[in-house]
Amino acid sequence: MNYVIGGLVGLTGLGAGVAIVAFTEKAGEKTVERGGLSENMATSMSGAFMEDVEVSSVSDVGDLVSRLEEALKEAGGEVEELSEEEKQRIAEEADDGW
Repeated sequence: MNYVIGGLVGLTGLGAGVAIVAFTEKAGEKTVERGGLSENMATSMSGAFMEDVEVSSVSDVGDLVSRLEEALKEAGGEVEELSEEEKQRIAEEADDGW
């Protein structure tokens, strides 16, 4: 009898979990349909809750690089210009197959 009660409790818990996930998914879809969540905000939120996701808050990387180079020059550092061969070699070294 205890096995039956335990099984029913387990199935009830499983059903409640599935219902909560379905409700959350529906709410998320409705929010996206209404336009209540921008792409940047969605990326930022997903990165906040998942450790293995890299989140970029910069939409234009070229602009970020130029601002960083300007800051480096203002601080008295040198900005090293790379040749196309060096850029290609670095890109090949950084490529890990993903």
